[in-house]
Amino acid sequence: MKDIYNDNTYLIQNPTWHEEDASFKVNKIVKLLNNNSISFKTVSEIGCGSGEILVQLESFFPEVTQFYGFDISKDAIEIAKKKETNRIKFEIKNLSDKNEVCFYDLQLVIDVIEHIDNYFNFLTGIVSKSNYTIFHIPLDMCVWSLFRENMLIESKDRVGHIHNFTEDFILNILTEHGFEIIDVMYTEPISNQMSTKQKFINLIRRFIFIINKKFCTKTLGGYSILVLAKNKS
Repeated sequence: MKDIYNDNTYLIQNPTWHEEDASFKVNKIVKLLNNNSISFKTVSEIGCGSGEILVQLESFFPEVTQFYGFDISKDAIEIAKKKETNRIKFEIKNLSDKNEVCFYDLQLVIDVIEHIDNYFNFLTGIVSKSNYTIFHIPLDMCVWSLFRENMLIESKDRVGHIHNFTEDFILNILTEHGFEIIDVMYTEPISNQMSTKQKFINLIRRFIFIINKKFCTKTLGGYSILVLAKNKS
Protein backbone atom coordinates (compact mmCIF):
# COMPACT_ATOMS: atom_id res chain seq x y z
CA MET A 1 0.00 0.00 0.00
CA LYS A 2 1.07 3.61 -0.55
CA ASP A 3 2.59 5.30 2.45
CA ILE A 4 0.61 8.53 2.13
CA TYR A 5 2.17 9.94 5.32
CA ASN A 6 5.71 9.80 3.93
CA ASP A 7 5.36 10.31 0.18
CA ASN A 8 3.92 13.88 0.45
CA THR A 9 0.40 12.72 -0.44
CA TYR A 10 -1.08 13.57 2.95
CA LEU A 11 1.00 16.75 3.20
CA ILE A 12 -0.28 18.01 -0.16
CA GLN A 13 -3.91 17.27 0.80
CA ASN A 14 -3.48 18.68 4.34
CA PRO A 15 -0.56 21.17 4.34
CA THR A 16 -1.22 22.41 7.90
CA TRP A 17 -1.63 18.87 9.21
CA HIS A 18 -4.86 20.15 10.87
CA GLU A 19 -2.98 22.29 13.40
CA GLU A 20 -5.79 24.85 13.18
CA ASP A 21 -7.97 22.38 15.12
CA ALA A 22 -5.47 22.07 17.99
CA SER A 23 -6.93 24.80 20.19
CA PHE A 24 -10.39 23.22 20.11
CA LYS A 25 -8.99 19.78 20.98
CA VAL A 26 -6.65 21.05 23.70
CA ASN A 27 -9.49 22.82 25.52
CA LYS A 28 -11.49 19.58 25.51
CA ILE A 29 -8.50 17.53 26.70
CA VAL A 30 -7.83 19.96 29.55
CA LYS A 31 -11.47 19.84 30.61
CA LEU A 32 -11.51 16.04 30.60
CA LEU A 33 -8.32 15.83 32.68
CA ASN A 34 -9.50 18.45 35.18
CA ASN A 35 -12.92 16.81 35.53
CA ASN A 36 -11.21 13.58 36.60
CA SER A 37 -8.34 15.05 38.66
CA ILE A 38 -5.68 13.13 36.74
CA SER A 39 -2.13 13.71 37.98
CA PHE A 40 0.81 13.33 35.59
CA LYS A 41 4.38 14.50 35.07
CA THR A 42 5.24 13.09 31.62
CA VAL A 43 3.11 13.16 28.46
CA SER A 44 3.53 11.45 25.11
CA GLU A 45 1.46 11.95 21.98
CA ILE A 46 1.32 9.08 19.51
CA GLY A 47 0.68 10.38 16.01
CA CYS A 48 1.50 13.94 17.02
CA GLY A 49 1.31 15.35 13.49
CA SER A 50 2.42 18.99 13.45
CA GLY A 51 2.92 18.93 17.23
CA GLU A 52 0.56 21.84 17.82
CA ILE A 53 -1.50 20.01 20.46
CA LEU A 54 1.53 19.53 22.70
CA VAL A 55 2.67 23.09 22.08
CA GLN A 56 -0.65 24.47 23.31
CA LEU A 57 -1.02 21.89 26.08
CA GLU A 58 2.31 22.95 27.61
CA SER A 59 0.95 26.25 28.88
CA PHE A 60 -1.88 24.54 30.80
CA PHE A 61 0.37 22.20 32.76
CA PRO A 62 3.53 23.93 34.03
CA GLU A 63 4.11 21.04 36.47
CA VAL A 64 4.70 18.57 33.62
CA THR A 65 8.40 17.86 33.24
CA GLN A 66 8.41 16.65 29.64
CA PHE A 67 6.18 16.39 26.57
CA TYR A 68 7.16 13.92 23.85
CA GLY A 69 5.60 13.80 20.39
CA PHE A 70 6.00 10.74 18.18
CA ASP A 71 4.92 10.11 14.60
CA ILE A 72 5.81 7.69 11.82
CA SER A 73 5.66 10.51 9.28
CA LYS A 74 8.86 12.37 8.45
CA ASP A 75 6.69 15.10 6.87
CA ALA A 76 4.86 15.65 10.17
CA ILE A 77 7.97 15.58 12.34
CA GLU A 78 9.69 18.04 10.03
CA ILE A 79 6.91 20.52 10.83
CA ALA A 80 6.86 19.66 14.54
CA LYS A 81 10.64 19.89 15.05
CA LYS A 82 10.47 23.64 14.50
CA LYS A 83 8.31 23.93 17.62
CA GLU A 84 10.58 22.13 20.07
CA THR A 85 11.32 23.72 23.46
CA ASN A 86 13.15 22.56 26.57
CA ARG A 87 10.04 20.66 27.60
CA ILE A 88 8.75 19.52 24.19
CA LYS A 89 10.61 17.07 21.96
CA PHE A 90 9.54 15.38 18.72
CA GLU A 91 10.83 12.21 17.13
CA ILE A 92 10.04 9.75 14.32
CA LYS A 93 9.10 6.62 16.21
CA ASN A 94 6.44 3.91 16.21
CA LEU A 95 5.46 3.58 19.87
CA SER A 96 3.21 0.60 19.14
CA ASP A 97 6.28 -1.48 18.29
CA LYS A 98 6.67 -4.12 21.02
CA ASN A 99 10.44 -3.56 20.97
CA GLU A 100 10.03 0.08 22.02
CA VAL A 101 10.71 0.23 25.77
CA CYS A 102 9.29 3.41 27.30
CA PHE A 103 6.68 4.56 29.79
CA TYR A 104 4.77 7.80 30.39
CA ASP A 105 2.17 8.94 32.89
CA LEU A 106 -0.24 10.01 30.15
CA GLN A 107 -0.37 9.32 26.43
CA LEU A 108 -2.52 11.03 23.83
CA VAL A 109 -3.90 9.23 20.77
CA ILE A 110 -5.79 12.01 19.03
CA ASP A 111 -7.50 11.14 15.72
CA VAL A 112 -5.12 8.27 15.02
CA ILE A 113 -6.88 4.89 15.25
CA GLU A 114 -9.03 5.48 12.17
CA HIS A 115 -5.84 5.83 10.09
CA ILE A 116 -4.14 2.58 11.12
CA ASP A 117 -4.29 -0.61 9.06
CA ASN A 118 -4.29 -2.97 12.04
CA TYR A 119 -5.53 -0.98 15.00
CA PHE A 120 -5.83 -4.16 17.10
CA ASN A 121 -2.05 -4.63 17.03
CA PHE A 122 -1.62 -0.90 17.60
CA LEU A 123 -3.71 -0.96 20.79
CA THR A 124 -1.90 -4.06 22.05
CA GLY A 125 1.40 -2.28 21.44
CA ILE A 126 0.58 0.94 23.32
CA VAL A 127 -1.43 -0.29 26.32
CA SER A 128 1.74 -1.00 28.32
CA LYS A 129 3.34 2.38 27.54
CA SER A 130 1.46 4.61 30.00
CA ASN A 131 -0.74 4.84 33.10
CA TYR A 132 -3.52 6.71 31.30
CA THR A 133 -4.54 7.23 27.68
CA ILE A 134 -6.75 9.85 26.07
CA PHE A 135 -8.23 8.90 22.70
CA HIS A 136 -10.07 11.18 20.30
CA ILE A 137 -12.06 9.13 17.79
CA PRO A 138 -14.50 10.31 15.09
CA LEU A 139 -17.85 8.54 14.97
CA ASP A 140 -18.07 8.39 11.18
CA MET A 141 -20.34 5.32 10.98
CA CYS A 142 -23.99 6.40 11.19
CA VAL A 143 -27.26 6.09 9.31
CA TRP A 144 -26.51 9.27 7.35
CA SER A 145 -23.15 7.95 6.14
CA LEU A 146 -24.69 4.64 5.03
CA PHE A 147 -26.97 6.51 2.67
CA ARG A 148 -24.12 8.78 1.54
CA GLU A 149 -21.19 6.39 1.26
CA ASN A 150 -19.32 8.91 -0.89
CA MET A 151 -18.75 10.82 2.36
CA LEU A 152 -16.75 7.87 3.74
CA ILE A 153 -14.83 7.48 0.48
CA GLU A 154 -14.01 11.19 0.41
CA SER A 155 -12.84 10.99 4.00
CA LYS A 156 -10.58 8.06 3.13
CA ASP A 157 -9.08 9.81 0.13
CA ARG A 158 -8.63 13.25 1.72
CA VAL A 159 -7.71 12.56 5.34
CA GLY A 160 -6.90 8.84 5.39
CA HIS A 161 -9.81 7.50 7.45
CA ILE A 162 -9.73 3.81 6.54
CA HIS A 163 -11.88 2.69 9.50
CA ASN A 164 -15.24 4.02 10.65
CA PHE A 165 -16.64 3.57 14.14
CA THR A 166 -19.71 3.86 16.30
CA GLU A 167 -19.35 4.77 19.96
CA ASP A 168 -20.30 1.44 21.54
CA PHE A 169 -18.19 -0.55 19.09
CA ILE A 170 -14.92 1.32 19.63
CA LEU A 171 -15.40 1.52 23.41
CA ASN A 172 -15.84 -2.25 23.42
CA ILE A 173 -12.65 -2.67 21.39
CA LEU A 174 -10.70 -0.43 23.77
CA THR A 175 -11.97 -2.35 26.79
CA GLU A 176 -11.03 -5.70 25.24
CA HIS A 177 -7.49 -4.42 24.66
CA GLY A 178 -6.82 -3.40 28.25
CA PHE A 179 -8.15 0.16 28.49
CA GLU A 180 -10.51 0.73 31.41
CA ILE A 181 -12.89 3.52 30.44
CA ILE A 182 -12.99 6.30 33.04
CA ASP A 183 -14.85 9.06 31.20
CA VAL A 184 -16.23 9.86 27.74
CA MET A 185 -16.96 13.29 26.29
CA TYR A 186 -18.60 14.13 22.96
CA THR A 187 -16.90 16.73 20.78
CA GLU A 188 -18.85 18.65 18.17
CA PRO A 189 -17.97 18.86 14.46
CA ILE A 190 -15.18 21.25 13.50
CA SER A 191 -15.56 23.03 10.19
CA ASN A 192 -14.30 26.43 9.12
CA GLN A 193 -16.11 26.33 5.80
CA MET A 194 -19.64 25.05 5.27
CA SER A 195 -22.05 25.25 2.38
CA THR A 196 -25.60 26.44 3.01
CA LYS A 197 -26.77 22.83 2.89
CA GLN A 198 -24.11 21.74 5.39
CA LYS A 199 -25.04 24.58 7.74
CA PHE A 200 -28.68 23.52 7.61
CA ILE A 201 -27.82 19.87 8.35
CA ASN A 202 -25.52 20.94 11.16
CA LEU A 203 -28.31 23.03 12.68
CA ILE A 204 -30.58 19.96 12.71
CA ARG A 205 -27.71 17.86 14.08
CA ARG A 206 -27.14 20.23 17.00
CA PHE A 207 -30.87 20.34 17.80
CA ILE A 208 -31.13 16.53 17.89
CA PHE A 209 -27.93 16.34 19.93
CA ILE A 210 -29.51 18.49 22.66
CA ILE A 211 -32.45 16.08 22.85
CA ASN A 212 -30.56 12.78 22.64
CA LYS A 213 -26.79 12.70 22.20
CA LYS A 214 -26.34 9.03 21.34
CA PHE A 215 -29.29 9.01 18.94
CA CYS A 216 -27.76 11.99 17.14
CA THR A 217 -24.35 10.34 16.73
CA LYS A 218 -25.96 7.16 15.41
CA THR A 219 -28.22 8.91 12.90
CA LEU A 220 -26.57 12.12 11.62
CA GLY A 221 -23.05 11.55 12.96
CA GLY A 222 -20.51 14.36 12.75
CA TYR A 223 -19.46 14.05 16.36
CA SER A 224 -16.38 12.45 17.90
CA ILE A 225 -15.67 11.06 21.36
CA LEU A 226 -12.87 11.99 23.72
CA VAL A 227 -12.10 8.99 25.91
CA LEU A 228 -10.08 8.91 29.14
CA ALA A 229 -8.90 5.41 30.00
CA LYS A 230 -6.78 3.75 32.68
CA ASN A 231 -4.30 1.32 31.15
CA LYS A 232 -4.65 -2.08 32.83
CA SER A 233 -1.19 -3.34 31.85
